[in-house]
Amino acid sequence: MRRCLGPVVLLFLAVAGCSPSEKSQKGEDLRSDIPLRTILYLSEHPDEAKEIQAMCDQWKGSQRPISSWPSVVTQNCNNADAARLRNLQRDQRERMKKQMGI
Repeated sequence: MRRCLGPVVLLFLAVAGCSPSEKSQKGEDLRSDIPLRTILYLSEHPDEAKEIQAMCDQWKGSQRPISSWPSVVTQNCNNADAARLRNLQRDQRERMKKQMGI
């Protein structure tokens, strides 16, 4: 057990050392200019939901704590995830109805 622990710790340290530090990140490419959108709006406008999801991916990749994100970004990311889930459930329901002949 102890023999396996050493390489695991070294691997963890190597991965942590490769990530950019927060001090070197300026955040100039992070967007927060998109207006707040509701779940219903995003489920009806998939193109805008994709744009918001791309913005969320940039924020997630920035390694900044979520508590430091602007509230409009946090809410839009949550709403985009909920809209994606809503559309997925709707599609599954429609597929099931079609299979049942309803």
